[in-house]
Amino acid sequence: MNMRNEDKGEPTGADARRDPLGLSALPELEPGFDGWAAVRAGLESRRRGRRQQAMGWMALAATVVLALGLSLRDPVETPTPAAATPGPELASDGQAGDDTLRALITLSQTVESQVRRLREHGGSMSAESSLYVAEIEDLVARVDAELSLQPGSVDLWGQRVNLLLDLEGLYRLEAQRDYHRLASL
Repeated sequence: MNMRNEDKGEPTGADARRDPLGLSALPELEPGFDGWAAVRAGLESRRRGRRQQAMGWMALAATVVLALGLSLRDPVETPTPAAATPGPELASDGQAGDDTLRALITLSQTVESQVRRLREHGGSMSAESSLYVAEIEDLVARVDAELSLQPGSVDLWGQRVNLLLDLEGLYRLEAQRDYHRLASL
């Protein structure tokens, strides 16, 4: 007696024991809008916003480090009109004088040694900061590759110094975070 009662559409006999509520007789429905695409888009925009904010803070930190470094190294002297000299003369291929080039190379070496010291004495680093460090180091490697082809390019040496200052600022920021974590214990 596994037959349905055709008049009422209800299962009878063994079918009634397997489906006592008669749910198998209900029509199939497709799920509606679940909103997952909107949730994913919101999470991605928040992640992008945080990344842009972190890059802004790193740029600000690099600017402050550069300004402090330059102000502490060379005191500002007000030139008199008789002692005023024009800036470094640019060669026809866009390269500056030897003094500017030597100053940039020296600054690059100094900042690179500071970065090396900070890396050696630094503690743990967040995953996001590690990602930024890797990106900046890749950019430094690209500039180094270009410098091997144009060793006298002031623009490339300036880019290298700026990238190293960004890297130094990032390591200093992480060291400051570690200090504040330890100080709060």
